[in-house]
Amino acid sequence: MTQLSYNEAFDPYHAIFRYLRLYFGCNLQEPVPFDKFRILDFYLLYPFRLQNLQLYSDDTSWRSVSKSYTRLKPYGELPDDNSLFDRMAPFQKTAAESMARAGIICEKAWERNQILFSGAEIGTEVESRCTELNSTMADFISILCQINHRYDPYGRDGLKARSKLLEYRYDPI
Repeated sequence: MTQLSYNEAFDPYHAIFRYLRLYFGCNLQEPVPFDKFRILDFYLLYPFRLQNLQLYSDDTSWRSVSKSYTRLKPYGELPDDNSLFDRMAPFQKTAAESMARAGIICEKAWERNQILFSGAEIGTEVESRCTELNSTMADFISILCQINHRYDPYGRDGLKARSKLLEYRYDPI
């Protein structure tokens, strides 16, 4: 596929940066299933699309926060959520594989299809840039952290089913 313009969704280096933003923003210390992490990454990149997520009744106020980020919509039209999410998959996987090889995420966890940050030294410049960007959307980062903690990825009531981004019917539960 030939691209005439740059799109962060299809850049593995930008995916690595988003992964680090999630790590620093949510203080991720526990392993996160890669499918769940991909969904969190998708909403970090496109926060205005969180409106399409079926939320628990206690969390419906998040839609208004999501709507406040419509200013981040790219100039050109993008495909629907599912198509875009599917097209992002190889870049997200490449980013995770690179991070595993570099020792930023635990390779054993990655072999089990999980993201677990190893605690390796990232660098203060990268960390400060992540923190700076996260602070500009602190309300949304907080939502992503809550989604990570409160929404199980699997099953009929899981994040995969609620987002409609991934197939959930054959999940082991």
